[in-house]
Parts: sequence; C-alpha cells; structure tokens
Amino acid sequence: MSVVPPELVLCILEHGYYTSLHTPNYTLLKAAALVCKTWSGPAQTLLFRCATKLEQHNIPIFRAALLSSAGRGTALGECIRILEISIGGTSNGGLGCTPEDFVNLLQACPQLYELALSITEVHEFEEEILKKLKDVGKKVKALTLVQCGLQSPILFQLLKIWNNIQFLKIEKEIAAWPWRTAATPVLRRNVDLEELAQRPSAKVCLYELALSRIPTSDVLNWVLGSSTDSLRILELRDIPGPAHLAILSLHAPRLRSLRFAHYNYHSAALLRLCTALEELVIYHVPTHFPLAPDLPPTIEHLSFRNPNHTYRTTLQPIIKAVDALPSLRVLTCDKNAEQLVGDYEILKAKCRMKGTEVIVSDVPFWVYEDPVKVHRFPRTHSVSNFDAMF
Repeated sequence: MSVVPPELVLCILEHGYYTSLHTPNYTLLKAAALVCKTWSGPAQTLLFRCATKLEQHNIPIFRAALLSSAGRGTALGECIRILEISIGGTSNGGLGCTPEDFVNLLQACPQLYELALSITEVHEFEEEILKKLKDVGKKVKALTLVQCGLQSPILFQLLKIWNNIQFLKIEKEIAAWPWRTAATPVLRRNVDLEELAQRPSAKVCLYELALSRIPTSDVLNWVLGSSTDSLRILELRDIPGPAHLAILSLHAPRLRSLRFAHYNYHSAALLRLCTALEELVIYHVPTHFPLAPDLPPTIEHLSFRNPNHTYRTTLQPIIKAVDALPSLRVLTCDKNAEQLVGDYEILKAKCRMKGTEVIVSDVPFWVYEDPVKVHRFPRTHSVSNFDAMF
C-alpha cells in the first residue's frame, strides 16, 4: 500500500468520493487517511475539500484543525473549496459561529470557491466585519444564502463587497429594500420598473441564478442589474409573477439553461422568450399546460422528473416534446419514468430514432449541480469539475 504513488491514490479516492446521495463519502475518506502516510495526504486533501454543516458542536474542532500549526493547518485550509456554515443560531436551536469567527475561518480558507450561509439572530454585519470579509472572501465565486431574516440586508452587503460572485442561490424569501438609507430604512412597495431601472444595482455579473423562493421585484431587479450580458443559467423553484417576468424577460434571449419546478402559463411565457436555449429542466411531468408548443427548437438537453409527490401516470407531454425538438441530443429522466412501461418504451423508441441518448438519473432533484461554467449540457455533479473550481 505504501508504495502506491500519491497521484494514483488520489485517483482511486476520487472514484469513490461521492455517496449515492451525491454527498462526500466522509466515512471512506476518514478510513483512507488512516491507512498509511502515503494515503493520508491525498485522503485529507479530499476530506477537507468540502466542509459542510459547521455548527456549534464542530466549529471548534474545525478551527483547531486549520489553526493548529502554521504548516499543517495552512495546508488543510488551502484544500477547502466548499464551506457550509451557520452564523448566529442554527436550524435546531443551537449556536453557530460569531461574525468574528466567520472572518477567521474564511481567512484560514484562502482558496474557498463556494460558500453556503445560514444566518439567524444576526440582522446585518457591522462595517468593521464587512471590511475584513471583503478581503478574506475575495476568491469566492459561488454563494448560497440558505437562511436569513426576511428584512435582513445581508445579501446586499455581501454582493456589494464580493463583486466576483458568478453563481448565486437564494433559498429564502427576501423583502428588504436594497437601497436602504437612514432616510428610507423600511420596505417600500409599488415602485414602478422605470424608477427601479434608474437606481444603482449590484455590480456582480452572474452566470447562474437559482431561486428557491422568488424575492420581491425590487430585490430581483437589484441582483440582476449588471447581469444582462452574463446570465446563462436560471433556475426557478417558485412561481414568478408578472412583475418578475418583466425583469427576467430582459435576460431570456441569452439564457442557455432554464429550470422550472412548476410549469404553468407564466413559465411558458418566459420559455417562449428563450430563443437561444440549450437546456430545459422540469422537476415534474407537466400535464395541465402543454409543453411542446412553446419549446425553442435550439434545445439539446431536456430533463424531467416524475417525483412521488407529483406522480403522473403519463409521459405523453414528454413524448410530444421529443417530437418537437429537432436538435435534442440528451433526454434525462428518473427511475419513476421507467415504471410507466408503455409510455416509456414509446419515449425510448422516439429517442432512438432521433439519435437522442436517454439517461436515467438517480440524483435527487434537491441536489444542486456544481457551480461551474458549462461547455455543453448536461452539466454534472462530478469530481471532473474539481479543476474548474478555483
């Protein structure tokens, strides 16, 4: 074992890096780190690559590992590309880290690429903390806001100091006023789009935006204000309203990938505007509103799910969609589609005639893909993306 080259050990461990739920296989990596000295380095490199669910009980251990020594601690900190951490409180009522601890942890992770934050009991960051965060988080390109207060300005604070963010996921509703000042500290409503267009926006040029909850139109307009020429992937897990569609329509012609959790009249209206779309992902089989008539012919990858909570007994909308897409290369579905034997066989036959590859994926729909730029869809959640996350 000890004579196996470290490069080969790393390849072996990368092969088993993900579990069936596409989370890091920490059990495997911890065991591999104890095999011998030759295995320890590569295993620890992967073990510390993704640090998740850091809360009160494990933050001190994590900090101790990173700050234990100038040599070993620094090496481990430089391995970290993904960090998921709670600030203030936690979802189970415990304590997360303080804003000061958060600054110290980011300082110890100089190569951090992706950051997921759950923030409770902290309404906003103080100016002194923001000055420090601006420096220590300058390499972060992917930000996920898992939790924060409805009226918290933290999203605006972070996007103002981290202009390099390209991938943004917002998982909570945000209704704060982006242009808050001492004179207008509270939420304002019914501001027309013409007035919004004249106000300063975020300086980030987003490549991808994923919204589990749709923020107010003020917030959406502020977030996307500098992304007209850069936004390529849009994911909506909530239903957009007319005001949101007016904002998103400015970005639709340049979108390469569009993902919907709900497909309805508003979704179809946005889809029709995506004239250069290469990928469409739908997290159910749409039966109440026709899909095929509104599909751009440029689509190369169509993905759908048939989850148990919205189970459909027909695949006819997807079969018609395959007929309507002349450029379709790949069709992705889940295992539930295989249970509809008659329709599934027809679907496979249609794809076979078109030369379309059919992929049956077991990746849960709640697992996000790696935040990397795409050459050709579908994008994967894979160790092959490691080199792109720097």
